[in-house]
Amino acid sequence: MEEARLKEILDEAGINYAKGLDRFMGNRALYEKFLVKFLYDGSHEEFNMALSSGDMAMAEKAIHTLKGTAGNLSMEILYQDADAAVKAIRAKADTPEIMELAKKVDDSYERVCAAAKKIQEG
Repeated sequence: MEEARLKEILDEAGINYAKGLDRFMGNRALYEKFLVKFLYDGSHEEFNMALSSGDMAMAEKAIHTLKGTAGNLSMEILYQDADAAVKAIRAKADTPEIMELAKKVDDSYERVCAAAKKIQEG
């Protein structure tokens, strides 16, 4: 995939290509590998399962992990959404507020995964 197309796909998903590439010391192949590997990260699923069961300690741990991974891969929108969810959980916000933030996480997560799948397909 040409670099301009890759950048366009990532930009649409809220991923900062330049920052991500910089984090991987300019190694585009390695950065792409980790973007695709993100598809198999289970922290988003763990977050949703923990929320469903009311286990806020596990939800906090899972969303914090997702936030860190998103930050490392320069997934800026997902990072911001996960950060807001972490803060709300830590502040013991009410359930509707946390669920609203979880929906934002779900939406940005889906955009990032769609981009990663396009990269995987080449």
